[in-house]
Amino acid sequence: MNTFFCGIFAFLSLASCNFINQAAGNEYQLISPKSPLNITLGFNNKGGYYGQALNRYFGTYKSTDKTVTFSYIASTKMAGSPEDMQAEDEYFKNFGGEMEYTLKNDELTLKNQSGKEYTYKKIQKTSK
Repeated sequence: MNTFFCGIFAFLSLASCNFINQAAGNEYQLISPKSPLNITLGFNNKGGYYGQALNRYFGTYKSTDKTVTFSYIASTKMAGSPEDMQAEDEYFKNFGGEMEYTLKNDELTLKNQSGKEYTYKKIQKTSK
């Protein structure tokens, strides 16, 4: 019986590491929906995420086998054109919280609970 529970625990532990194993140490660029900003998103293997929209942003994340939960976004507060500031506000409004993810080849898709999807393409491998 103990072996059974240990096996289940090991399976669940590995499943929750799947996102970390695949995404940590990578940086992605938003390809859909189109944005006037060059939006990036990166992950480290210690549960941190970071990126650039108009401003730099960062926070923490936790993952399961199907979802990633992002903490509140912390960001710098540089001003830009009204269009860029609106695009960043829209991105931040829909990014975060619990999001379903798919990782296929070099593409990461995140879908929020309202159904809004963001698709990113891996642009570089960074240090984990």
